[in-house]
Amino acid sequence: MQIQRGQKVKIENITQLECFVRWSTPKKQMELDISSFLLQASNRCEKDEHFIFYGQPQSLDKSVSYSKQTALDGSITIQLNSVPDTIEKIAIALTIHEGDAQNLRFQEVDKLELIIRDAVTGTVLYTYSFGDDLQQETAIVVGELYRYQGQWKFNVIGSGFNGGLEALCLNYGLEIEESPSSAQNEPTPPPIETPIKQKPNLEKMNINLKKKESISIAKSNKIIATLEWANPKKDLDLYCFYVLKNGDTGKVYYRSMGNANREPFITLDGDSRVAGKETIVIHDPSKLKYVLFAAYSAISNGFGSFKSMKAQAVVDNQLGQRITSPLYEKNHFAYWVAIAHIDFTDADNINVSHVERYSKSGSERSPELYVDGLFEMDRGVVEFK
Repeated sequence: MQIQRGQKVKIENITQLECFVRWSTPKKQMELDISSFLLQASNRCEKDEHFIFYGQPQSLDKSVSYSKQTALDGSITIQLNSVPDTIEKIAIALTIHEGDAQNLRFQEVDKLELIIRDAVTGTVLYTYSFGDDLQQETAIVVGELYRYQGQWKFNVIGSGFNGGLEALCLNYGLEIEESPSSAQNEPTPPPIETPIKQKPNLEKMNINLKKKESISIAKSNKIIATLEWANPKKDLDLYCFYVLKNGDTGKVYYRSMGNANREPFITLDGDSRVAGKETIVIHDPSKLKYVLFAAYSAISNGFGSFKSMKAQAVVDNQLGQRITSPLYEKNHFAYWVAIAHIDFTDADNINVSHVERYSKSGSERSPELYVDGLFEMDRGVVEFK
């Protein structure tokens, strides 16, 4: 159902709500960030922990979480029954990173769209297209999820204003620390400002991603990814679709096993024809922008669920951070499944996302990863063994 600005709609019969925002490639190079503010009756955040964004991707009670699949989208997922009673509203916002400092505006971004869906089933409840009237704004309050007579409703706002993330934070009662350069009044050259971005995440972790969840881990000198499965009667192949920083695209798989010392700086460690494991090594993550890991089940396997094979992708940065992207859906008629997506565009971290998307029934066309990090199923060439 398409909804419009000013409309208030009911959120009924679901326990997990995802507010997913996507946009087309901006006319200028820029980075957009989704965020949410957990608001009390005063329409203010009580504490800093009530601001959910890329640097703080989950509330302390885990009722609200941030995720990002590609550079052109972002989502906020709310466990509706777990939101504390003191939280009356959850505002969903979109900002341009350092928009005012770099003179970047929403007038340079097209096809902004909010998709409100059931996070468990993926069923789309409402869609909202917005942004056509925006000009010099650097921040947007897309909408607000709020309580009304014991139920949840969503208020479509779509209003933009200047000041970016800082203005949003101030509007909702949060203070932004003043950077050293802004307090510098002497006529000497100001120090070089470091963008306010997430520091390298060096926390030790061994995490299984939830459905459509994303997590940031440190960018290391080498990353190892494996496709693992447990059915001895099935033969799966690991495919690594990539976009390099220079814009080149391609894939590493059993027929093109890559190279460690030149493009694509990715290698496949053999093609397994027994149950177990196939391994991809990314030898120089600094040369990459995006990677998509997918699994292919040969026709000789017949139809069958990837989930029943216990297939999963595991990403290990060799710094004590190991992320597993399992499968949750039973799809018995697909030859392809895209399992995990990695965004390398941040200087210090990589973003690993659970994607789990399947090819059409009987289709042998591979996924296709585009230069902007987006991907589509059933768009590539037909594979066979």
